[in-house]
Amino acid sequence: MNKTKQTKAFTLIELLVVVAIIGILAAVGVVAYNGYTASAKANATKTMHSNAVKYISAEIQKCSLGESKFMGTNQDCPATAAKAVSGAVATMTDKNPYSTSNNAVASSSSFVAGQVSVNASGSNVSVKTCTKTGCASADQLTATISVD
Repeated sequence: MNKTKQTKAFTLIELLVVVAIIGILAAVGVVAYNGYTASAKANATKTMHSNAVKYISAEIQKCSLGESKFMGTNQDCPATAAKAVSGAVATMTDKNPYSTSNNAVASSSSFVAGQVSVNASGSNVSVKTCTKTGCASADQLTATISVD
């Protein structure tokens, strides 16, 4: 009594349906992932802007508290806006999320996606940041830090 079990193969239509379903799922996954990375880059840039403003403000205060150096001991007191800008560029090593080969903090007065631009103007430090590519006015952050 030899019974051989016969198995039925998949038809071409069934295989094409499976391939189509996998393709649709992959396309949806790629779109969702790209949306996530775009918002992550924008949020990272916002955080770097906030941290830069806090760091520069705190470092400038060191001189008024009697310290002899500020900006991670890169600059001598008394604090000036120009020293604060060069010290921030030298000590802050975050990377630009839109261009990871560049540092996020740069001495500039323009808006560049992912860049925290610091610039000395008289006794003020201007901080300008663009959080998204295209740099619409809604995507621009600005702050002014006074150096007394």
